[in-house]
Amino acid sequence: MDSIKKFLGIVFAILFVLTAVPALILFNFDQRAFTIETYQQAFARADFYNKFPVVLAEAMLSASTDKSQLPVVMRGMSQQAWEGYFRAMLPQETLKTLGDETLNSIFAYLNIQTDSVQISLAPFKASMVSDTGVQAVFALLATQPACTLEQITQATLNLFNNSEIQFCNPPAELIPLLTPAIQGQMQAATLAIPDQLILISAPPQNDPRQKLQTARMVMRLSPILPLGFLLLMTIFAVNSRKSWLNWWGIPLFIIGGLTAFTGLVGASVFGTVFQELLASRMPAFLPALLLDSVNALATAMLQALSIPILWQGLEFAVIGFGMAATGYFISAKK
Repeated sequence: MDSIKKFLGIVFAILFVLTAVPALILFNFDQRAFTIETYQQAFARADFYNKFPVVLAEAMLSASTDKSQLPVVMRGMSQQAWEGYFRAMLPQETLKTLGDETLNSIFAYLNIQTDSVQISLAPFKASMVSDTGVQAVFALLATQPACTLEQITQATLNLFNNSEIQFCNPPAELIPLLTPAIQGQMQAATLAIPDQLILISAPPQNDPRQKLQTARMVMRLSPILPLGFLLLMTIFAVNSRKSWLNWWGIPLFIIGGLTAFTGLVGASVFGTVFQELLASRMPAFLPALLLDSVNALATAMLQALSIPILWQGLEFAVIGFGMAATGYFISAKK
């Protein structure tokens, strides 16, 4: 009977070691892969906040905005023109605030707290009705080729007809005529531009976020399996303080060593897996702005995972070694 118990104890000890290491990795992944701080660090490294006007410009062109309500000089604006306009209108600190708010919206979406990812345009609309808005329009026009005589004539007629003006750099003489018209239309444009732009919406059926929630639940519960094997090992093999120190100490030392080794040299593996996960598995429910920063996200995830896993592994190794050494000295004294 004792030999059977010892055999079962060895089996459960091996299973404890084999399941504890991946459980620690999965648990840490769940704790750190879905926190906004990780992505803020990644985006800061990838200069994402400086690229955020590109996202705004794409969203502005794809939004169901009534373009006829925009100022006449803005109706024919291309994506590049909108990007330049957003840069002129929104200072860097405002762009960072908008980026962080968008990240919050993304995580609320991933956690199924909302059904869409949105960008707030409230700061942009506030700037539109200020002098900054008008000056930004003229600054944008100044980057274009000078208007020809034909374009000037047509622009003057279109201005009074409230029609679209060809996008070009008007002469200084035409600016006084354009200024009051642009000011008035900026006021009206704030009614046409939505308060929020939707980057992505949840599909009515087969929402892939449900699979993500299931996967996260498995990650959170992953430590239960090795703890169960630890309990079974204790039941079948431990019968004294000395045996408890040995049966717990040696597996914990092995788990700690393997985990620390994984955190030390397994960073490239984490990066490859996470990058592949972002690039091929998550596009169905992540905005393109995240996928465009895959490399930065993978790097940030390496740092977020490898360092805690390394330290946790060292802690387990030290605890396991201490328990095994204590058990050895107890045996030696006897």
